[in-house]
Amino acid sequence: MDSNIEKINDSTVIINDLRINDLVVMKAFNNKSLLILLAKRVKQLRTANKLTQEQAYNDTGIHFGRIEQGKRDASYTTIYKIADYFNLSMEEFFGDGFK
Repeated sequence: MDSNIEKINDSTVIINDLRINDLVVMKAFNNKSLLILLAKRVKQLRTANKLTQEQAYNDTGIHFGRIEQGKRDASYTTIYKIADYFNLSMEEFFGDGFK
């Protein structure tokens, strides 16, 4: 977590000593950096399994290229399908390999 962000409970954080809702905090984060993390993780999984983007698309119907380029913010269900495709739980998907 950012040094100026402190978690208070499941729905409240403090930024610069101001309490605000988590949704506002999410808007403050750099969304592009989050997309880049997702892009790297998806590409790492695909290449580790020796799959092309076309093969992964044909198997799942998910356009891996857009995700891997950071052009598409994947929904929860899309991420779930990708994790399932690689036989990973969501915890494993967002685990150590998501850096």
